[in-house]
Amino acid sequence: MKRVLAYIKNTFINGLLVILPAGFTFYILWLIYRMFLRFTGEGSDFGRLVGNFLRMTVGREWLPGIGAIFTLFLVFLVGLVTRIYVGRKVYSLLDRMIGSTPLVNKMYVTVKQIINAILSSESTTFRDVVMFEYPRRGTYVVGFVTNENLGEVEEIVGEESVAAFVFTTPNPMSGMTVFLPKEDLTYLDLTVEEGLRLVLSMGIVIPSKFLDNSVGPKVLKGD
Repeated sequence: MKRVLAYIKNTFINGLLVILPAGFTFYILWLIYRMFLRFTGEGSDFGRLVGNFLRMTVGREWLPGIGAIFTLFLVFLVGLVTRIYVGRKVYSLLDRMIGSTPLVNKMYVTVKQIINAILSSESTTFRDVVMFEYPRRGTYVVGFVTNENLGEVEEIVGEESVAAFVFTTPNPMSGMTVFLPKEDLTYLDLTVEEGLRLVLSMGIVIPSKFLDNSVGPKVLKGD
């Protein structure tokens, strides 16, 4: 009986591990879609203009899926605007305003770092995945290198140092930045995305390369 219950429990947990990530991803996408649909949907001002145009051209007030198409186009348009000079300046101004707003700034910066690390191929917010001893000898945490050119900090420490960000889990909206000598770091052979999965899953999602006994962490003490 215990084996049956254990099997049911493990099977149920496996189901959750499959459903929850996919469900959370689709839920976030659905929220984004609903947000943009307020501006591009059938009941919006823009939607009424489109409806009038469709009525005059094809004899119908609305076409299924047209809201989703305009939502994708709007997201593309926002990305396009931020690539031109004026758009970059406006985005930079808004970014600084939100980043300096109390209470909101911590969540905004953390979410921005996570999304940039996962989606942006040009992102350098997180550069390497590392491990180091904290808060005591023999206990390790996983961090993400954010800066390797610390200038005056290195003069104070007296040796080559880096800045690393450590997430607090299960709440990824907070964390801490630490400055430590580069020789105290163990660089892991993980991409930033793999490191984020490892940390944000509370160690449940282990990179497949670590499950192979012939492949382990790439240890690089400094350079």
